[in-house]
Amino acid sequence: MSARISLTLLGLAALTGCKGDPKTTESAQTPNVKMEVPAEETANPQAEVSKGEMVDSREFCFVSKSAITIADSEGFNYNFLRFTVTDGDSAEGTFVSSPYGTDGSRGSFKGIYREDKNRLQTTITYLAEGERYEEQRDYTIGPDGIALIDESGKPVMKMPVVSCEQYDKEMKMYRQNILIKRVNTSDRTRLKQVKEVLEFGYTEEQLDNMRFMELQIDLDNNYQTEEYLLYIMDPMVCGSGGCNLLIIDDNGKTLSNTTVVKLPLYIPVSTVADMQNKGDWKPLFVWSQGYRKLTSDDGGYPYNASMAPEFSENELTGHPEKYQLVLDYLD
Repeated sequence: MSARISLTLLGLAALTGCKGDPKTTESAQTPNVKMEVPAEETANPQAEVSKGEMVDSREFCFVSKSAITIADSEGFNYNFLRFTVTDGDSAEGTFVSSPYGTDGSRGSFKGIYREDKNRLQTTITYLAEGERYEEQRDYTIGPDGIALIDESGKPVMKMPVVSCEQYDKEMKMYRQNILIKRVNTSDRTRLKQVKEVLEFGYTEEQLDNMRFMELQIDLDNNYQTEEYLLYIMDPMVCGSGGCNLLIIDDNGKTLSNTTVVKLPLYIPVSTVADMQNKGDWKPLFVWSQGYRKLTSDDGGYPYNASMAPEFSENELTGHPEKYQLVLDYLD
């Protein structure tokens, strides 16, 4: 099962724990695929991802992005991989494989970078189709990119090297495209019915101009109910430390109102096994003078996020098979 997923679903890909600056409040059809190739292999000056260099650096970044059309829908297949070499030849990194229209796969890895042999030997842990897997995987690295070594020993699914600055730009664009489709910033129906919002005495005009983000989400491992994250960005409820994050149930009742919250916001990823934990509320991970873990008490989260226990940023952003970004500022 894992071998099948690694070569068909995963491709060669990767995700980093890159984040924007949270300290600022702001039907099966054969697809028509257009692959983008490294600059030296084409005369097309409109390449989506610019090449980088692996010179005097112990951090390596790779991105592939290919346009795809399925029926009348257009999008991109994305692959990201980033790793850092420390303590001589020890390597660790993250990856994401995101074929257009699928959840794809994402995970982290540790291993050895054998620079003299241009090899990266890893043990990866990844999430695909709602399950976590672990397997050994080797890559070959050249001056212009990285390729997975298949079971026959041949390099496959080459990914161009890019500058890590370019990697960050492509990752931000990839994430923003996902969030824009999921996050409501215009339908104020629920916002105007929230008791805590109405108690502030806003006029209808003020509510019509209020900046907010709303996301439907499953927080209690119960797919028969719905919860909503409501993040309000208004001077009346925001301060230098952040804004208010409300948890609303599907009946419009406010379950939780947490202050001093900045984005991004992460939650644990959902797996098939989590379906057995119906009623267990997931923690939230937000920025409030550092990352904080907000633990729920039957839907209620701490009132002041800055007083919640700190949480390791490396653990949160370095394991995409465990944690998922669900809310962030939109450009």
